[in-house]
Amino acid sequence: MKTLSSIILCFLCITVWGTAHAARDVQAELKQLKQQRQMIAQVQKKLNADLGSVGKDLKKLDIELLAARNAYRQVREDINTVDTRIEALVKEKNQFKADIQSLYDQMKREASAAYQNKGTDSVWVDVLNDVSITEIPHRKYLIKLVMQAQEKDREQWRQAMEKLALLEQEELNSREKLVALKLERKAAEDSLVGHIHTKREAAKKLHADIQAQQQQEIRLAKQEKALQRLLEGMGDTLLSADKQSQSTPIRKLKGKLAWPMDGHVMVGFGKTTHTGIKLAGVHISPKKRTETGKQVLAASQGQVRYADWFGGYGLMMIVDYGQGVMAVYAHNDALHKQLGDWVEKNEVLAEAGSTGWIEDIRLYFEIRDKGKAVNPTQWCKN
Repeated sequence: MKTLSSIILCFLCITVWGTAHAARDVQAELKQLKQQRQMIAQVQKKLNADLGSVGKDLKKLDIELLAARNAYRQVREDINTVDTRIEALVKEKNQFKADIQSLYDQMKREASAAYQNKGTDSVWVDVLNDVSITEIPHRKYLIKLVMQAQEKDREQWRQAMEKLALLEQEELNSREKLVALKLERKAAEDSLVGHIHTKREAAKKLHADIQAQQQQEIRLAKQEKALQRLLEGMGDTLLSADKQSQSTPIRKLKGKLAWPMDGHVMVGFGKTTHTGIKLAGVHISPKKRTETGKQVLAASQGQVRYADWFGGYGLMMIVDYGQGVMAVYAHNDALHKQLGDWVEKNEVLAEAGSTGWIEDIRLYFEIRDKGKAVNPTQWCKN
């Protein structure tokens, strides 16, 4: 945990410099952003060296797991898209059938009316009922008059029939695609389950090996030291000083902030996890495992200071809310913001997941006040 603390403190050191030099130009801000990227790269390099092959294996497993999750999610979205299209096609097809029938009935009525005006038997009605014209040659002049009057209607009818044929073919193709997608979904689901199992088995083996070698505390200390180093390297809000001046100071919101995700705290502040980590934050489990249920939301206006994979924390994001207050969001499956992005209150930052040294879906949430980890319950409303 010392690594995370070090990084936060570095950020705070630069914050002091930035406050004393409020009137900055864009070039200076871009230069600072570049320096921060370099600092982050150095911290990541040091962390990777500290974790060695364990860190590489963990990152590889996370990347494969995320790829499997994304593939499964994409197939589900494709199936929903095709289902929606088929539903629209059926509705459009039925409307065309109704239009065709209406046009047919109209032509039939007009033919009947044309005959009645001539005072003879209905020839066109017979024609529409598949009676051969050759059987009624003495009525050809009536047919000619009606056909001329209905030329536009017959063209509409022909076009409608062609459109109906195209719709039916597209519906058939869509249903065939749906069958293929469902098979693909089954394969993607099997792949996802396999990767989850592999990740869990690897995590169990990792924990067992670490405990057997009595190196768990050493590795965890390196992990925390890396995060501390990262946080110490973070400074003033990079490119959004104008927006920061318009926002409500974060300290006025203490005790009123919303929790980052709708869920329940499964491991509290200062508690020890099954991996032996004493938490400087909390682990939150989502109430719903849906995409919206796993969304991680910004507590207030702020700026993203870190958004990348970070060892045992998995995909991690750090948001600077100003006045020395920062929040850490870790173990995500997806990050929707990047370094330097300005975020608004309740904006989606990430999607909680199972990257890093955990096996199930959860969010690690930590608040740092001037570099010191504090209980989130002091800041978030009950």
